[in-house]
Parts: sequence; C-alpha cells; structure tokens
Amino acid sequence: HHGNGCSRRRSGANTAAQLLEERFSVKRHTLGLPIGIGETDRLFALLSSLSGKPVPEKYTGERLRLVDSYFDAHKTVFGARAVVYGEEDLAIGLCSLLAETGIQPVLCASGGESGRLEQELLEAAPACAGKTKVMEGVDFAEIAEEAEGLSVDLLIGNSKGYPIAKKLKAPLVRVGFPIHDRFGAQRQLHLGYRGAQNLFDQITNALIQMRQDASDIGYLYM
Repeated sequence: HHGNGCSRRRSGANTAAQLLEERFSVKRHTLGLPIGIGETDRLFALLSSLSGKPVPEKYTGERLRLVDSYFDAHKTVFGARAVVYGEEDLAIGLCSLLAETGIQPVLCASGGESGRLEQELLEAAPACAGKTKVMEGVDFAEIAEEAEGLSVDLLIGNSKGYPIAKKLKAPLVRVGFPIHDRFGAQRQLHLGYRGAQNLFDQITNALIQMRQDASDIGYLYM
C-alpha cells in the first residue's frame, strides 16, 4: 500500500489536535492539504479570520499569477485525463487542483482505508462527482488494472507508479513519497499558491512534451 490513509477530517482521540482541545481548550480547525487555489484559499481565509488581518499582498499576488497561468494553459490542459494516487490527503488535494484547472481526474486511488476518501474528495472538488472513480485500500496492481481502461493522459503520484505510466505510455508527474528516481524531489513545492504554480507548470509541461514526442514534426505551438 502507498499511504497510511490518515483522513484530513479525522477526529479520533489519538490526534494531537484532539488532545490539545480536550486538555487545554485550544480550538481545533481541520483543513485539507492546501494544494491548488480552492484549498489554499480555505487556509488563508481561516488565518485571516483568526488573526483579524487581511491576507498579505505577497500571497494575493501569488494567487493572481496562478490564476493567470490557469487561463494561459487552458487550451493545453483542458480535458486531459489523469490518474491520481497516494496518501488520502495528498490525493484529495491533487484532485482538487486538477479539477479547478480543467483536467479530469478519472481515478483517485489510495492504499488508505478511512472509508471517507470519496466523501472528502467531493467536499474538496465537487466537480469530480460522477466523473472520478474512487478506490480505497488498493495496491498498484489494482490501480494498474483499473487505469488500463480509462484512456489516461497523465499520472500523478510517487515513483512506484512509474511501471504503470510506462505501460500506458503516459507521463508521470512525481508527487508524494517515495520519489527515488528523480533528484531534488524533497525541494519541490506543491503546497500553497507557489506550490500549486510549480506543480501546475510541471503538469502542463508534461502534457506538452507527451504531445511533442508523439508528433511527426516534433514541436508544438502554444
């Protein structure tokens, strides 16, 4: 399995947040990983509310540039079909980012077994309703079998999915753990607006390269 399935809304007594709330009355706010605009907006809105201060211009600027890039790349990415796999929180955040950019997550898979993956995915990315197959408690053999019939353009997840990507002749954008076949993975951002920008650039370029490699003339005008 490729994730321990920790749920972003898990409220059991074993969580640190639960303990702090019970023992010291520290108020608990439970959010998903801030991947993409929607989920990062939720984080900044909460921070702004708690602090009573507006979101700093540094971050509003990052958000504006990210929105611009979504528009600029729309004709390249729109309608692409992606398989996403990994730990539940990560998979949900990645699917949320994809859905807001016009990429269709056709499969969201995790080794986790919280029983809440589909519900939480739809909370974070309502556009996935009826369009994204959700699989919990699965291994890579099961993901590979499901992905074969989905006409996939892109895979997003850790390095363990490379054999699936190679078989499907689709690019793999490496996110999560482990990433053992690329250098500097620990320095790659994917959280916050800047992280989303970095990840979206990687995704867009992966799709461009795939189309270039399949082209008789070897280049592609944007």
